[in-house]
Amino acid sequence: MRVLSAAALAVAVAACSHKPKAPPPAPIPVLPPLVALEAVGVEGLGFKGADLAFRARVENPNPAPLSAVRVEYALDLEGRRAAQGVLPTAVAVPAAGAEGPGTGAVELPVQLRWAAVPGVAQVLAKDQEAEYALAGAVVFHTPAGDVRVPMSARGRMIVPRTPRFRVERVVLRSASPREIALELKLDVENPNAFEMPPGRVGCGLHLSGKEVVRADLVFAEPIAGGATASAVAPVKVSVLKAGKAAARLLIPFTSLDAELKGEAVFGGVPVPLDLPTSIRPGQ
Repeated sequence: MRVLSAAALAVAVAACSHKPKAPPPAPIPVLPPLVALEAVGVEGLGFKGADLAFRARVENPNPAPLSAVRVEYALDLEGRRAAQGVLPTAVAVPAAGAEGPGTGAVELPVQLRWAAVPGVAQVLAKDQEAEYALAGAVVFHTPAGDVRVPMSARGRMIVPRTPRFRVERVVLRSASPREIALELKLDVENPNAFEMPPGRVGCGLHLSGKEVVRADLVFAEPIAGGATASAVAPVKVSVLKAGKAAARLLIPFTSLDAELKGEAVFGGVPVPLDLPTSIRPGQ
């Protein structure tokens, strides 16, 4: 009898082990919240970058509160990627009630650095305004898991204006069959209301379509809003290296057409240069 009882118990245990488990409870259905960007502000604007503040209104149609836990975003300026990232947030949106959906707001601060924007010179040449496109999503933590709600907006924003350059003079100081000495003076105007940081200009002097010499001009001090700064650089042209183009400077002349081509960099922002000028004999 003891043997039979043990066998019967083993059969009963085996039968229980094969009994199907109850399915987990179904997730609570969650209606996606409504996310609408309603405001954008420029909290700081300078020659190095800008601080933007986007604000999105959130409406929760569910009978339970929801929590916004992060914001994913990408910002383009004139079709060029200017900034992107993921920002953690902690916003509790109340449950819907008799008067309608619960409401809240999600803030999205975006820091732009002009030097990081591809082709930034073309963006800053848009006469103080450039078109932006913001795309991304707000991610909510819900009883049914994370819910990602897309968002997007387009508009125009203020951008700095590029500095204005002018060749004040290129003067012939001396000439010999081996070397020609010139003096170059370049003016830079800051057309913005804010200060422009120090910078430098690297350029080549072109005669008859050929670069005959390169020059570097340093602007060591910030340039105040609306102000103009100047830099002077002595330039020596090797007649042997420059060839026929420089030989034009060895005969008497009153003025020779020339071009200054290169790049200016202020605050890490590159600006291409292509300036017509002329070379004149020194007094």
